[in-house]
Amino acid sequence: MIKEKLEILVTSEIIDEETQHYILKVLEYLLEKKIIQEVSEADVFLTHLAMADTRRKKQETVASLDDFILTEINADPKYLHSKELWQDLQNMAEKQFEDAELDYFYLHIINLLKED
Repeated sequence: MIKEKLEILVTSEIIDEETQHYILKVLEYLLEKKIIQEVSEADVFLTHLAMADTRRKKQETVASLDDFILTEINADPKYLHSKELWQDLQNMAEKQFEDAELDYFYLHIINLLKED
């Protein structure tokens, strides 16, 4: 499903092909490292990541998460693992995302890790 979504986003000129390739590399990595078993498990995260990459390229910002949610993320037992995993995914992008985006990524990754 994510591959079809990405194709629609490219065709609609919402994301570019570079972003599409990045997201597909992330998907391959998540499957290879057995973070996910099924592509559909990462659908929401990958869609968010594609849009975040587009925002990054356009230098647009995203609203920060509420302090309550940030506290929950930081207290989660999977938080450190999510940060480590993000470093691998970040290296694939070869660009930095803003801190507010990172918090959303950590939240998504924590949820993926909890599905194990």
